[in-house]
Amino acid sequence: MPEFEDRHASIPDPNEFDPGEAEVDSRLEFRNSFSEALTQHGFPDTLVLARERAEDVFHDRRLEILDYLKEHNPHSVRALADELDYDKGVVSRDLQKLATIDVVEYVEEGRAKAPRLKHNHVVIEPVV
Repeated sequence: MPEFEDRHASIPDPNEFDPGEAEVDSRLEFRNSFSEALTQHGFPDTLVLARERAEDVFHDRRLEILDYLKEHNPHSVRALADELDYDKGVVSRDLQKLATIDVVEYVEEGRAKAPRLKHNHVVIEPVV
């Protein structure tokens, strides 16, 4: 079994992890600090998004969906599409994209999935 032992000898033991040795992306540190500052100044539950992610996801129709969800609680994706007068498939794809970046979540209401905003606030990291 020496071959088995040699092959796994290079795998680090997770119990010996030293956070001081870990490299953390400076943008991630900045985003975390920014989020903490927002929380300290009265904006808890704030999602901070990278500019690149936001640019890929937010456009007029999706912003309209988010604005609507701020004020209303539709009981399903179909109800949301009907209320906004959009095709259900288009709204469903938009919601899926918003869910992948953690902006929207779904609440089970019987057989329907009701879209809801996941955070009280969503901000995009500052340019500078």
